[in-house]
Amino acid sequence: MSKNKNVNSSTKKVITKQSDNHTITNKRQALKDLKNMEWNMEFRNAAQKRFYKTISSKDITFCIGPAGCGKTYLSVYHALKMLISKDNSINGIIIVKPLVEADGEKIGFLPGDVDEKTAPFMMSFYYNMEQIIGKNRLEVLKHDGIIQVIPLAFMRGLTLSDKIVILDEAQNATPEQIKMFVTRIGDRSKYIITGDLEQSDLKKRTSGLEDAIKRFAGVKGIGLASFKEKDIVRHPLVKKLLKRYRDNFSIIDEISAEKTISMWVKDEEILPTDGSFEISNKIDYKLK
Repeated sequence: MSKNKNVNSSTKKVITKQSDNHTITNKRQALKDLKNMEWNMEFRNAAQKRFYKTISSKDITFCIGPAGCGKTYLSVYHALKMLISKDNSINGIIIVKPLVEADGEKIGFLPGDVDEKTAPFMMSFYYNMEQIIGKNRLEVLKHDGIIQVIPLAFMRGLTLSDKIVILDEAQNATPEQIKMFVTRIGDRSKYIITGDLEQSDLKKRTSGLEDAIKRFAGVKGIGLASFKEKDIVRHPLVKKLLKRYRDNFSIIDEISAEKTISMWVKDEEILPTDGSFEISNKIDYKLK
């Protein structure tokens, strides 16, 4: 995926890199800049192209896949591009996440307004948007309500018309929450719902994302997309690390971390010189 490319000044295209020198103070200026930017998406693999095609043509798209496949980047890129397109009436972007506690981690009391409370959970969205349109434009669009954050629990009773709504981490939503969420869609709106079924914090409860995909497959207007480990475009190590969290990878608990390190060091023939290397020849265990 490429960022917006610099173009000749005669084309009057705004260069994102110059956002610090090009001060924006209101949404009219920010949206004008977005209209003048060069939108040129370069897909890293076929799965990205299929996902983007699906969200472009369907009213609601469900997508699953591991971290690092570009789900968030592609979603916000499409949303920002739709915001200034003449072919639709989209007038805002809504970002939604189920604010659940990760395993062993407590959210606790967070001071401030909704934006301040949810900011830590929305970093991935803001980071990707900043890469596309620049920090100044992003801050203005947030301040003027063009880009909004609504926690999933606060959506009950709303009807969202003329909006692109992105629900991320949907694997952490219950079936009841997904039901409430999808029925909030109003006229001329578009939903993009993504998540990783391997990273659910619901523990033994049913994931609303998995339930919805099985429930809505085949419904006209509903799109389905998926990414696999081979589609990861983040650091090459991510693929290898995820494989070690598969159910078929066995960790031998009887061996301590210290001994594991010693065994790996010996296997790599990088023996420590401080006398710390100790290992029994009876153990035949390698980490490769």
